[in-house]
Amino acid sequence: MKKKCILLLLFTLMLAACNQKSTNTDKVTQEKKTEKKNSENIIHRLPVLHGVDTVTSGKNVYVVEVHREASDSLGIVTDDMGFRYADNFLKILVRKNGSVLFNRTFRKKDFTHLLEADFAKHSILDGCRFLQVQEGMVSFSLAVSYPESDMSRPFKLNIGPDGSYMIVKNDDLEDEYTSDSISYDGV
Repeated sequence: MKKKCILLLLFTLMLAACNQKSTNTDKVTQEKKTEKKNSENIIHRLPVLHGVDTVTSGKNVYVVEVHREASDSLGIVTDDMGFRYADNFLKILVRKNGSVLFNRTFRKKDFTHLLEADFAKHSILDGCRFLQVQEGMVSFSLAVSYPESDMSRPFKLNIGPDGSYMIVKNDDLEDEYTSDSISYDGV
């Protein structure tokens, strides 16, 4: 009788353990489904960044201002893992001796003619860095990138002394970062 009670108790404990394991597995599966559903609804955004600096070149004083901000209205990009990201705009303002030389807001669409179609579809306008003022030409490097990756397409923005500008591919990005260039902490 004692053996039957012990066997019955062991059987009951094993049954309860199996039932508990099944309940835990179901709970973990449900949590994963909920987590995936929640991640599909989340839109990731790069932080708002704003930088202002003053540069003297010859007799001229340039004030350079760069502002980056995410905007859902620019479109949402989905990466290979299913994470969604809001695209960014970049506002660049350059004053020369107190007068506005250049004031423009850039979006990824300003670069799409220089990008492969698939890269343009899955990338965001990422950042901007002031490079230099040389002979009245103000230069910046800009990047369109896959979100949170090192896959990037660099560009150079040249602003002429008259405020005209040109965007070109910049395959020599590393050479452009001179010791006197100004960085906006990741912008």
